[in-house]
Amino acid sequence: MRLERMRSVAVVLCVASAGACFAYAYWRQNLTGWWRESGGGIPYVVFWIMFWFMLFPRPQWVLPISGFATGVTCALEFLQRWKPAWLSEIRATTFGAALLGSGFSWQDFPPYFLGGLIGYLVLKAVFRISTPAHGS
Repeated sequence: MRLERMRSVAVVLCVASAGACFAYAYWRQNLTGWWRESGGGIPYVVFWIMFWFMLFPRPQWVLPISGFATGVTCALEFLQRWKPAWLSEIRATTFGAALLGSGFSWQDFPPYFLGGLIGYLVLKAVFRISTPAHGS
């Protein structure tokens, strides 16, 4: 797949994953238990994987980007344990809370890893499907 086409596919995937984040935020109150409390981590990590892949659309970067996005998300979760006044002010805004989170929870880690795996598998599937078979 040519670079221009990879970038176009990556843009579509990024927009779709952003849509999934907004859909989750919109319907979150209707979800139950774990899905309401922690499920948003899945589309959040998928979005960041797609965002970085949109900037660096190379098949060899799928695994590093997936690992990077998952790792940074986990680091941001740990960062929520740190509460300096200036960071608390940022987290008090809608954008700051969406980007940085507002409270640490061990329950948030499984969705991050699941989102990382889903993002990785989606990108691998896109390239597997769009790559011609050998000998064709």
